[in-house]
Amino acid sequence: MSWKALPFFLIGSLCLSACQWFSPAQKDSKIVAKVGDYYLYQEQIQQLLPQGYTLEDSLRIVTPYVNNWALKKLLFLKAEKNIPNHKKEEFEQLVSQYRTDLYTQYYLDLLTQQVDTLIKKKEKEEFYQNNKAIFRLSEDLVQLRYIQLSSKDLTTKLSNAFRNYTPKDRHYVDSLSPIFTSSFLNDSIWIRASQVRDKVPSLASKLNKASIQQLIEQRDSTSVYLLKINKYLDNTDYAPEEYAAPTLRQIILNKRKNNYINNLEKEIINNAIEKKQLELYE
Repeated sequence: MSWKALPFFLIGSLCLSACQWFSPAQKDSKIVAKVGDYYLYQEQIQQLLPQGYTLEDSLRIVTPYVNNWALKKLLFLKAEKNIPNHKKEEFEQLVSQYRTDLYTQYYLDLLTQQVDTLIKKKEKEEFYQNNKAIFRLSEDLVQLRYIQLSSKDLTTKLSNAFRNYTPKDRHYVDSLSPIFTSSFLNDSIWIRASQVRDKVPSLASKLNKASIQQLIEQRDSTSVYLLKINKYLDNTDYAPEEYAAPTLRQIILNKRKNNYINNLEKEIINNAIEKKQLELYE
């Protein structure tokens, strides 16, 4: 049989027998396909089919699967015959190493679930202060508020309230939110300056340290913008601890896990030596 004819042969065969693969009469016949010493069993492909499947379903889903399985096995057999022995040995070592790595990593992941994930505030603060260099910013951060609205809706009262932003002013500004084209008023959290530049390009040139605590009024052809920057940090600064909190937590947890694994590995080696499971020769 030619290589090109293979898929068509399989498809034709499947078309004739697909409706019988999972019929009660064929329940004891588990083999669906065979290539050399490799077998594909009914149980392996049964899960591919939905409940209440039809003949069309089996042809549409199972036929490509069986063809693909057969082709891979045939290619593998061809490769086994034609690949040099030194390459086979190299591949077998890789397969063996991958199997070992897969098992051991999964086992270690299970064990590290025992590591305490509770991190006290003091521990986070101390780690942050002792390792501040790793938290130097690579992008600008800002605490700000801004509103965008039609110029006809801007009043002196709104401008003053936005500048002062006392609790009473906040309530007043919030009450006018339906007339804002866009806004961001949570000025106590850190956000990336690039986010603001992307969302409101008209304010991009004003996002810098020189604008801190100034009331910025910017206009374009359709809108007026009010901007107040409380704090601004650039790449000469360090990420605030509250902003770095998720990264800080992950670093501490990873450090705990690494310490746990290192101690565990030493314990495994020592126990194996004591029990004569491991012998070292000079």
